Amino acid sequence: MKRIVFASMLMLGMVGCATPPETSHSLIERQELKVDPEVIYTMEVTELFQERLSQPGGGSLLQVQFAVDARSDAELAWKVTWFDDSGMKVKGVGEGYRRATLLAGQSRFFKATAPSPRVTSYQLHLREPK
Repeated sequence: MKRIVFASMLMLGMVGCATPPETSHSLIERQELKVDPEVIYTMEVTELFQERLSQPGGGSLLQVQFAVDARSDAELAWKVTWFDDSGMKVKGVGEGYRRATLLAGQSRFFKATAPSPRVTSYQLHLREPK
């Protein structure tokens, strides 16, 4: 009985001393799609793709494409925020929201291309125009 208690204590001690798995603290977990609640009632994002576009002379740019199905006539404002591999925001030209008009039953397709080859991830924001 003493051996079982000792073995159990030894195992618990070893588990407590185990090193946690190595993770990158600089990489920030984020959802790729952020949709305001007001927009969810009037439309639905039905497709969301990303691909890398090869550039002349080497390198590639991340491109995001998405489709929206409108349930009713609505206005949409959207933008893409770009991030590098360390989770830092990469600035580009025209970072503001873009406006679009959707008609009931319509599917609209949108795309945006990263401003730099350093971009490795993104976050797409959809909201009502202000």
